[in-house]
Amino acid sequence: MKLAMFGVTGTVGSVLLERALREGHQVQALVRSASSLKTRDQNLSVTHGDVGNAAAVDAVLNGVDGVLSTLGGSRGPESLSIGTATITSAMAGHGVRRIVVAQGFHLRFPGDPANFGQRVMGLMMSRLIPGINENGAAMVEALLRCDLDWTVVRMCRVVTDNTRHPGRRDYRTGTLRLAPWSTVQVGDAADFMLECVGSDRNLRQAPMIASR
Repeated sequence: MKLAMFGVTGTVGSVLLERALREGHQVQALVRSASSLKTRDQNLSVTHGDVGNAAAVDAVLNGVDGVLSTLGGSRGPESLSIGTATITSAMAGHGVRRIVVAQGFHLRFPGDPANFGQRVMGLMMSRLIPGINENGAAMVEALLRCDLDWTVVRMCRVVTDNTRHPGRRDYRTGTLRLAPWSTVQVGDAADFMLECVGSDRNLRQAPMIASR
């Protein structure tokens, strides 16, 4: 596939980029500065700019089959709402329908059962990154209103002991009762996101993921 990727310098995004290239996909990535991305590959093209800049996002989306976003809130929680809105708006202009977004399991979606761990994590996130819950909720509302083929992969605490074989399915997904101490291997998260973007799996759903 030819994929547009946002957030490729983060913990999940960097591994996701590595695995996408390893699988032979062509990647068009948006990064804030040239020095922030060390990866070099013949199948990787890089655009420098901010995710809130419509022109930069538009350039990255040209000719792609799908979109992968691992935008976080550490550099400003508004990237979740404003950045995702910029991406989805540009997708409509290019006729791109498939987008897979990574977020934390604290993010609530309609139909979620009562989950004490999810509430605790939401409180923790609001203290760590003020405004992230509100911007995350705004992103959810925007996705629910749009007609794109979206999937939000909701992750528990990501750990970077990435020794698992690529493609080995050693994780569980769905509406899970996770705790604040639950973890997901970064490789498992990347594998699942790539599996979703290349299929009709979990369309307009927000599965949680945790390693076994």
